[in-house]
Amino acid sequence: MSVYELNIGEIACALLQEGAAFMDRDSVIARYPNADPADVAAALGDGEPAGSLNLPLITSGGLRILVDVGFGEAVPGMGGVLRGLDQLGIAPGDIDLIYLTHFHGDHIAGLCDSSGAPVYANACYLCLQAEWEEWMARWDKAGDEVNLARFHGLSERFSFVEDGDEIAPGVQVVALPGHTYGHSGLLLESRGERLLHVVDLLHQPFQLEHLDWHFGFDSDGAMAVETRKRTLERCVKEDLLTFFYHLDFPGLGKLRRAGQGYAFEPIA
Repeated sequence: MSVYELNIGEIACALLQEGAAFMDRDSVIARYPNADPADVAAALGDGEPAGSLNLPLITSGGLRILVDVGFGEAVPGMGGVLRGLDQLGIAPGDIDLIYLTHFHGDHIAGLCDSSGAPVYANACYLCLQAEWEEWMARWDKAGDEVNLARFHGLSERFSFVEDGDEIAPGVQVVALPGHTYGHSGLLLESRGERLLHVVDLLHQPFQLEHLDWHFGFDSDGAMAVETRKRTLERCVKEDLLTFFYHLDFPGLGKLRRAGQGYAFEPIA
Protein backbone atom coordinates (compact mmCIF):
# COMPACT_ATOMS: atom_id res chain seq x y z
CA MET A 1 0.00 0.00 0.00
CA SER A 2 1.53 3.30 -1.07
CA VAL A 3 0.56 6.70 0.30
CA TYR A 4 2.90 9.70 0.24
CA GLU A 5 1.78 12.75 2.23
CA LEU A 6 3.01 16.32 1.84
CA ASN A 7 1.81 19.89 2.26
CA ILE A 8 1.94 22.70 -0.26
CA GLY A 9 1.65 25.60 2.14
CA GLU A 10 -1.79 25.20 3.67
CA ILE A 11 -2.92 22.64 1.07
CA ALA A 12 -2.69 19.02 2.24
CA CYS A 13 -1.88 16.37 -0.35
CA ALA A 14 -1.82 12.61 -0.19
CA LEU A 15 -0.37 10.93 -3.28
CA LEU A 16 -1.98 7.53 -3.78
CA GLN A 17 -0.70 4.64 -5.87
CA GLU A 18 -3.62 2.98 -7.61
CA GLY A 19 -1.33 0.17 -8.75
CA ALA A 20 1.76 -0.73 -10.72
CA ALA A 21 0.88 -2.19 -14.11
CA PHE A 22 4.19 -3.13 -15.64
CA MET A 23 4.01 -3.77 -19.38
CA ASP A 24 6.22 -5.93 -21.54
CA ARG A 25 8.87 -4.18 -23.60
CA ASP A 26 7.28 -4.93 -26.98
CA SER A 27 4.00 -3.33 -25.92
CA VAL A 28 5.78 -0.19 -24.76
CA ILE A 29 7.87 0.05 -27.92
CA ALA A 30 4.75 -0.21 -30.08
CA ARG A 31 3.16 2.80 -28.36
CA TYR A 32 5.35 5.42 -30.05
CA PRO A 33 4.13 5.39 -33.66
CA ASN A 34 6.33 8.15 -35.12
CA ALA A 35 9.57 6.72 -33.69
CA ASP A 36 11.80 3.95 -35.03
CA PRO A 37 11.15 0.87 -32.83
CA ALA A 38 14.91 0.32 -32.56
CA ASP A 39 15.32 3.84 -31.20
CA VAL A 40 12.55 3.29 -28.66
CA ALA A 41 14.14 0.01 -27.58
CA ALA A 42 17.48 1.75 -27.13
CA ALA A 43 15.89 4.58 -25.15
CA LEU A 44 14.09 2.08 -22.95
CA GLY A 45 17.37 0.38 -22.10
CA ASP A 46 17.53 -2.77 -20.02
CA GLY A 47 15.24 -1.66 -17.22
CA GLU A 48 11.57 -2.36 -16.69
CA PRO A 49 9.18 0.12 -18.32
CA ALA A 50 7.52 2.55 -15.94
CA GLY A 51 3.98 1.58 -15.12
CA SER A 52 2.74 3.21 -11.94
CA LEU A 53 -0.62 4.96 -11.58
CA ASN A 54 -0.29 7.86 -9.14
CA LEU A 55 -3.00 10.32 -8.22
CA PRO A 56 -3.52 13.01 -5.59
CA LEU A 57 -6.05 13.59 -2.87
CA ILE A 58 -6.08 17.33 -2.20
CA THR A 59 -7.61 19.00 0.84
CA SER A 60 -8.10 22.76 0.56
CA GLY A 61 -10.72 25.14 1.92
CA GLY A 62 -12.47 22.29 3.70
CA LEU A 63 -12.93 20.37 0.42
CA ARG A 64 -11.57 16.89 -0.22
CA ILE A 65 -10.73 16.67 -3.93
CA LEU A 66 -9.78 13.36 -5.52
CA VAL A 67 -8.05 13.86 -8.87
CA ASP A 68 -9.06 10.91 -11.08
CA VAL A 69 -10.06 7.55 -9.62
CA GLY A 70 -7.90 4.90 -11.30
CA PHE A 71 -9.21 1.52 -12.44
CA GLY A 72 -10.90 0.56 -9.19
CA GLU A 73 -11.01 -2.87 -7.60
CA ALA A 74 -12.41 -4.67 -10.66
CA VAL A 75 -8.94 -4.81 -12.27
CA PRO A 76 -6.44 -7.22 -10.68
CA GLY A 77 -3.56 -5.43 -8.97
CA MET A 78 -5.45 -2.13 -8.81
CA GLY A 79 -7.76 -0.61 -6.21
CA GLY A 80 -4.96 1.14 -4.37
CA VAL A 81 -6.86 4.42 -4.24
CA LEU A 82 -9.64 2.93 -2.13
CA ARG A 83 -7.13 1.16 0.10
CA GLY A 84 -5.13 4.37 0.44
CA LEU A 85 -8.21 6.34 1.41
CA ASP A 86 -9.02 3.70 4.01
CA GLN A 87 -5.49 3.97 5.39
CA LEU A 88 -6.07 7.72 5.77
CA GLY A 89 -9.38 7.12 7.53
CA ILE A 90 -11.41 8.52 4.64
CA ALA A 91 -14.47 6.78 3.22
CA PRO A 92 -15.44 7.16 -0.46
CA GLY A 93 -18.53 9.04 0.69
CA ASP A 94 -16.28 11.66 2.30
CA ILE A 95 -14.98 12.90 -1.07
CA ASP A 96 -16.51 16.26 -2.03
CA LEU A 97 -15.12 16.77 -5.54
CA ILE A 98 -13.69 14.48 -8.18
CA TYR A 99 -11.60 16.31 -10.75
CA LEU A 100 -11.26 14.25 -13.93
CA THR A 101 -8.13 15.15 -15.88
CA HIS A 102 -9.30 13.12 -18.88
CA PHE A 103 -11.47 10.13 -19.70
CA HIS A 104 -8.99 7.32 -20.46
CA GLY A 105 -9.91 4.11 -18.67
CA ASP A 106 -7.06 4.15 -16.15
CA HIS A 107 -8.38 7.49 -14.88
CA ILE A 108 -12.16 6.86 -14.83
CA ALA A 109 -12.97 3.15 -14.60
CA GLY A 110 -13.15 3.29 -10.82
CA LEU A 111 -16.03 5.80 -10.80
CA CYS A 112 -18.66 3.06 -10.55
CA ASP A 113 -18.82 -0.36 -8.92
CA SER A 114 -19.71 -3.63 -10.66
CA SER A 115 -23.43 -2.81 -10.37
CA GLY A 116 -22.97 0.59 -11.99
CA ALA A 117 -23.50 2.56 -8.79
CA PRO A 118 -21.22 5.56 -8.09
CA VAL A 119 -18.36 4.63 -5.77
CA TYR A 120 -18.04 8.22 -4.52
CA ALA A 121 -21.72 8.65 -3.75
CA ASN A 122 -21.65 12.22 -2.43
CA ALA A 123 -19.14 13.77 -4.83
CA CYS A 124 -19.59 16.36 -7.53
CA TYR A 125 -17.50 16.10 -10.70
CA LEU A 126 -15.40 18.58 -12.67
CA CYS A 127 -13.69 18.42 -16.07
CA LEU A 128 -13.08 20.55 -19.13
CA GLN A 129 -16.04 20.72 -21.52
CA ALA A 130 -13.79 19.68 -24.41
CA GLU A 131 -13.12 16.39 -22.64
CA TRP A 132 -16.79 15.64 -22.13
CA GLU A 133 -17.64 16.47 -25.75
CA GLU A 134 -14.78 14.40 -27.18
CA TRP A 135 -15.71 11.26 -25.29
CA MET A 136 -19.45 11.47 -25.62
CA ALA A 137 -18.91 11.58 -29.39
CA ARG A 138 -16.29 8.80 -29.36
CA TRP A 139 -18.34 6.49 -27.16
CA ASP A 140 -21.46 7.16 -29.19
CA LYS A 141 -19.65 6.33 -32.43
CA ALA A 142 -18.16 3.17 -30.90
CA GLY A 143 -21.46 2.08 -29.38
CA ASP A 144 -19.96 2.09 -25.88
CA GLU A 145 -23.23 1.96 -23.98
CA VAL A 146 -21.54 1.19 -20.66
CA ASN A 147 -19.56 4.43 -20.46
CA LEU A 148 -22.36 6.47 -21.98
CA ALA A 149 -24.78 5.18 -19.36
CA ARG A 150 -22.34 5.79 -16.51
CA PHE A 151 -21.54 9.35 -17.50
CA HIS A 152 -25.06 10.35 -18.42
CA GLY A 153 -26.14 8.90 -15.08
CA LEU A 154 -23.68 11.26 -13.37
CA SER A 155 -24.29 14.25 -15.66
CA GLU A 156 -26.40 16.21 -13.16
CA ARG A 157 -23.39 16.24 -10.83
CA PHE A 158 -20.95 17.40 -13.52
CA SER A 159 -19.75 20.97 -13.96
CA PHE A 160 -17.33 22.26 -16.58
CA VAL A 161 -14.26 24.35 -15.80
CA GLU A 162 -11.77 26.27 -17.92
CA ASP A 163 -8.05 26.89 -17.93
CA GLY A 164 -7.17 29.17 -15.02
CA ASP A 165 -10.30 28.48 -12.96
CA GLU A 166 -9.78 28.04 -9.22
CA ILE A 167 -11.71 25.00 -7.96
CA ALA A 168 -10.64 25.42 -4.31
CA PRO A 169 -8.37 27.89 -2.51
CA GLY A 170 -4.98 27.70 -4.24
CA VAL A 171 -6.04 24.93 -6.67
CA GLN A 172 -6.09 26.13 -10.29
CA VAL A 173 -6.97 24.34 -13.54
CA VAL A 174 -4.19 24.04 -16.14
CA ALA A 175 -5.18 22.97 -19.67
CA LEU A 176 -2.74 20.41 -21.17
CA PRO A 177 -4.34 19.55 -24.54
CA GLY A 178 -3.13 16.91 -26.96
CA HIS A 179 -3.14 13.63 -25.06
CA THR A 180 -6.87 14.24 -25.23
CA TYR A 181 -8.47 17.50 -26.27
CA GLY A 182 -9.61 18.30 -22.75
CA HIS A 183 -6.61 16.83 -20.93
CA SER A 184 -5.78 19.03 -17.95
CA GLY A 185 -3.86 19.20 -14.71
CA LEU A 186 -3.85 21.30 -11.57
CA LEU A 187 -1.52 23.90 -10.12
CA LEU A 188 -1.40 24.01 -6.32
CA GLU A 189 -0.09 27.22 -4.77
CA SER A 190 -0.04 28.27 -1.12
CA ARG A 191 2.32 30.35 1.04
CA GLY A 192 4.91 30.56 -1.74
CA GLU A 193 5.00 26.81 -2.40
CA ARG A 194 3.80 25.32 -5.71
CA LEU A 195 3.16 21.93 -7.25
CA LEU A 196 2.08 21.26 -10.85
CA HIS A 197 0.24 18.01 -11.56
CA VAL A 198 1.00 17.30 -15.23
CA VAL A 199 -0.88 13.98 -15.37
CA ASP A 200 -0.17 12.16 -18.68
CA LEU A 201 2.19 14.74 -20.14
CA LEU A 202 4.48 11.73 -20.62
CA HIS A 203 4.28 8.02 -19.90
CA GLN A 204 7.91 6.88 -19.86
CA PRO A 205 11.03 8.69 -18.60
CA PHE A 206 12.68 8.54 -22.04
CA GLN A 207 10.10 11.04 -23.34
CA LEU A 208 12.02 13.69 -21.39
CA GLU A 209 14.83 13.23 -23.93
CA HIS A 210 12.69 12.42 -26.97
CA LEU A 211 10.16 15.21 -26.77
CA ASP A 212 8.83 14.74 -30.31
CA TRP A 213 7.76 11.12 -29.92
CA HIS A 214 3.99 10.77 -30.04
CA PHE A 215 2.18 8.39 -27.70
CA GLY A 216 -0.19 5.91 -29.31
CA PHE A 217 -3.19 6.98 -27.25
CA ASP A 218 -2.79 10.71 -27.94
CA SER A 219 -5.82 12.28 -29.56
CA ASP A 220 -3.50 14.75 -31.33
CA GLY A 221 0.16 13.75 -31.23
CA ALA A 222 1.53 17.03 -32.59
CA MET A 223 -0.50 19.06 -30.09
CA ALA A 224 0.67 16.78 -27.26
CA VAL A 225 4.31 17.37 -28.27
CA GLU A 226 3.87 21.15 -28.17
CA THR A 227 2.13 20.95 -24.79
CA ARG A 228 4.89 18.69 -23.45
CA LYS A 229 7.66 21.05 -24.57
CA ARG A 230 5.93 24.15 -23.24
CA THR A 231 5.00 22.60 -19.90
CA LEU A 232 8.35 20.97 -19.17
CA GLU A 233 10.09 24.27 -19.88
CA ARG A 234 7.69 26.03 -17.54
CA CYS A 235 8.47 23.51 -14.79
CA VAL A 236 12.18 24.30 -15.12
CA LYS A 237 11.85 28.07 -15.44
CA GLU A 238 9.51 28.33 -12.47
CA ASP A 239 11.30 25.64 -10.42
CA LEU A 240 8.01 23.81 -9.91
CA LEU A 241 7.60 20.67 -7.87
CA THR A 242 6.15 18.40 -10.56
CA PHE A 243 3.87 15.38 -10.22
CA PHE A 244 3.44 12.72 -12.93
CA TYR A 245 0.68 10.10 -13.11
CA HIS A 246 2.76 7.34 -14.70
CA LEU A 247 6.33 7.65 -13.40
CA ASP A 248 7.53 5.45 -10.54
CA PHE A 249 5.66 6.18 -7.31
CA PRO A 250 5.29 8.77 -5.96
CA GLY A 251 6.01 10.42 -9.34
CA LEU A 252 7.10 13.61 -7.63
CA GLY A 253 10.23 15.67 -8.17
CA LYS A 254 11.96 18.52 -9.97
CA LEU A 255 12.97 18.91 -13.60
CA ARG A 256 16.19 20.32 -14.99
CA ARG A 257 17.51 20.81 -18.50
CA ALA A 258 19.76 18.03 -19.81
CA GLY A 259 21.17 18.30 -23.34
CA GLN A 260 18.32 18.82 -25.80
CA GLY A 261 15.77 17.60 -23.27
CA TYR A 262 15.19 17.33 -19.54
CA ALA A 263 16.02 15.13 -16.58
CA PHE A 264 13.72 14.25 -13.71
CA GLU A 265 15.09 14.26 -10.17
CA PRO A 266 12.65 12.32 -7.96
CA ILE A 267 12.01 13.58 -4.47
CA ALA A 268 14.08 11.65 -1.93
